[in-house]
Amino acid sequence: MNLFIFNNLNRDKTIKNLLKFKEDGSADAYYKAARRLIAFSERRLSRGDIVREYIVRASLEQDGLPELETVRAFLRQDTMLIFDELLRADWDGLCAERGLVPFSKIDIPPVHTGLGGYTRSIESMMNSSSREALMGAMLAHAEIFGTGKNSAYAALKWENGALRGILNADPIIFDDLVGLEHQKKVLIANTESFVSGFPANDVLLTGSSGTGKSSCVKACLNMFKDRGLKLIELKKPDIGDLGKVLSGINNSMLKYIVFIDDLSFEPDDPGYKVLKVALDGQAESRGGNILIYATSNRRRLIKETWSDRDGGDEIHRSEAISERKSLAERFGINLSFLTPTQKEYLNIVEDMLRRRGISMTEEIRSQALTWQIQYNGFSGRTASQFVVNFLSGQK
Repeated sequence: MNLFIFNNLNRDKTIKNLLKFKEDGSADAYYKAARRLIAFSERRLSRGDIVREYIVRASLEQDGLPELETVRAFLRQDTMLIFDELLRADWDGLCAERGLVPFSKIDIPPVHTGLGGYTRSIESMMNSSSREALMGAMLAHAEIFGTGKNSAYAALKWENGALRGILNADPIIFDDLVGLEHQKKVLIANTESFVSGFPANDVLLTGSSGTGKSSCVKACLNMFKDRGLKLIELKKPDIGDLGKVLSGINNSMLKYIVFIDDLSFEPDDPGYKVLKVALDGQAESRGGNILIYATSNRRRLIKETWSDRDGGDEIHRSEAISERKSLAERFGINLSFLTPTQKEYLNIVEDMLRRRGISMTEEIRSQALTWQIQYNGFSGRTASQFVVNFLSGQK
């Protein structure tokens, strides 16, 4: 096939073997293609035709593709060939003619990447009724979800120097979070502005463990992921790689939140300067398609030493304190998450139980209070853990 944009298909071993099997009925090509499709099935997204899913995803999930809208004439030629030579073929029929096991017998269940809209978009291309329909579906897909090997994932993580997709990402939504109305309102408004292409701020969420900071960030992703928002988890020890992460996603049509959980620094930690540069230089070091959301148990982010607090000359002490405050201030929005009161804690428990059809009673209230004493005190996380334990005892 003479392809302009998706020429990688000519080098793809599965596609090459499928075409050879189609052209001359080669049993060897069939077995090679079948083995590769079985391996691919471990990351399939749809219950539909596995061959067609492979073809569509092999086309779009390659890095380095141009923006499809800018090469429409070439895209038209490519989609014509892909539709005629690959998608329109009756692969199971070809297998039956030669007495071979149909590819549709590969029936491993699909995985979940957190992007239901992505899967539906892939299925629309798999089921295209014409060349024109395939081209239109590809253009719409690329505009919403982008292209590349990680485009199928709502959440990614930076691991061993590369971005990797996260399967079965946390499905939490804002309705699951009780008693955080102000924090939710601010975070939703900022993220809405960002996804809509308007100015938005980096966000620092501070407060005690279990108060809902990380959950709010993940709920943001789930609210906006079908509008092109992706989240990249960057662990604290990998902050030195932040520049690599930013350069890898710069100039993209998609929107990214780089999420750093449980952020804090020792006074001599080099990661501090890396983050400071990123927060200072949005226009230079990262594009307008990237925000940084971070959580911390420390409001000032950098650990204060006794020498900074009590010793040394006054000028040094003043500079150290100013430096600690300045990093937090570089986030445009600072949101505080307070530890719930007893009443708020019980309200969270009551709401979680009500959603499961269980009414709060004095006995349950007493159990919930005993639970927080024995475990982690008043927090949303403690409430959730109590409800899980309570429900397990109801079975």
